[in-house]
Amino acid sequence: MEYGIVKRGLEMYFRRTGFLFDTPGYRAVFTRDRFLAIWKFIHYVDDRNPLADKTDKLYNVRPLLDQLIDKFHTYYVPHQQMSLDEGMIPAKNRTAMKHCIQSKPVKWGIKSFLLCESQTGYIYNIEVYTGKTAGQLVPQLCATGNLVMKLTSCIAGQNYQLFMDGFYNSPDLSRHLLKMNIETCGPVQVNRKDFPRQLIRQQKEMKRGDYDYLSCSGVTVVVWCDRAPLYFITTFHNLSVVTFVNRRNKDGSVVQVSCPQVVTDYTKEIGGCDRNDQLTKLCRSRKRYRWPRRLIMNCILWSCYNAYVIRGHFKPHKTQGKRQNTFYDFVDELCMSLIGDVRSPAVQRQRSVQGSVETRLLNVGDHHPERPDEATGNNRCAVCREKAKRFQLANPRAVPKGNPFKKSRTAFRCSSCLTYLCIRQGSSCWRDYHTKTEYWS
Repeated sequence: MEYGIVKRGLEMYFRRTGFLFDTPGYRAVFTRDRFLAIWKFIHYVDDRNPLADKTDKLYNVRPLLDQLIDKFHTYYVPHQQMSLDEGMIPAKNRTAMKHCIQSKPVKWGIKSFLLCESQTGYIYNIEVYTGKTAGQLVPQLCATGNLVMKLTSCIAGQNYQLFMDGFYNSPDLSRHLLKMNIETCGPVQVNRKDFPRQLIRQQKEMKRGDYDYLSCSGVTVVVWCDRAPLYFITTFHNLSVVTFVNRRNKDGSVVQVSCPQVVTDYTKEIGGCDRNDQLTKLCRSRKRYRWPRRLIMNCILWSCYNAYVIRGHFKPHKTQGKRQNTFYDFVDELCMSLIGDVRSPAVQRQRSVQGSVETRLLNVGDHHPERPDEATGNNRCAVCREKAKRFQLANPRAVPKGNPFKKSRTAFRCSSCLTYLCIRQGSSCWRDYHTKTEYWS
């Protein structure tokens, strides 16, 4: 859930310890390997089960989707106004369900149809588009009309008002929904079957703000002239009620234009699907996810948003119409309540040592000076010799007398390293050799 809020390109970035990327909460709950193992093997259906219905393109996520829809119906009763629209789940995977809709902010993805409450955007029913289906609920309707009938079957006979755009509306569909006690409203295309042609012929005679309508069997088609004629269909509006809307002329002046109530109601109530689509958007950088995982992530976000809507009905608001916390605040609170006091034990991994450690730097307490019997006192100190050598390489034009590091002679050596080192007064060669990697510096 938090992955959609805290943006990172890869999973490993959630567990980086740098100054710019440090998010210690993820490391404290889940180790990276543990999370990736769970995410890799997450399944809802056993693919090896011969009884699995693999003719359904969503068979591997169908149990999750059906269970969520059942819970959406159980725990919330939406208001009378409902909206139906399509949404896109971002995906560019190799799947036959992938679609491209140029008018959408997310142009490539899996198309889903959502039945939402207009006021809050609560998702009440979901239908993921998987392609053309063989059976039709109502043979007299087209594929789009049968899709609407399938989505609205859960609210049939309850006197709901359904707002849809011109992609779905038609006079035939409005009549069938009216028989199910579902009222409809929205734009309609003029090429639909049984569309009244008389309204099309009148558009040349209309001025801005004029409107006309025709009714038949409880279905009313309205034409309203704004800058261009707009056609609407409704089964519950009173066309004698007129409102006014503000319009701007070319010179910048604002005028009031008369408008039927059906237009203002549609503009007000159609945004339910867009509201939850804005808040439950996915982080689009993980293009390598296969489409079932993307659908699972979106199902989780849909559930979070519905829980956020239900929470708003029980938690008091600051002022009328304003909530105390945003959706992101609710997701943070939900994650913390799910995590509770569970923390993964911090395991310090042993860092691999690059190369072998020299003997002179190991067990410093075991290195003791000694004077062997064969020592003559003419042995060069290893530290002084190395310092003089490096100074000469850095200053090739310097004369030997100008070298500040003298090649001291000594008769003492280390009992463990067997290296001759000077231990005269004021010399630090013994300490430097056994405690510094670059003892000549």
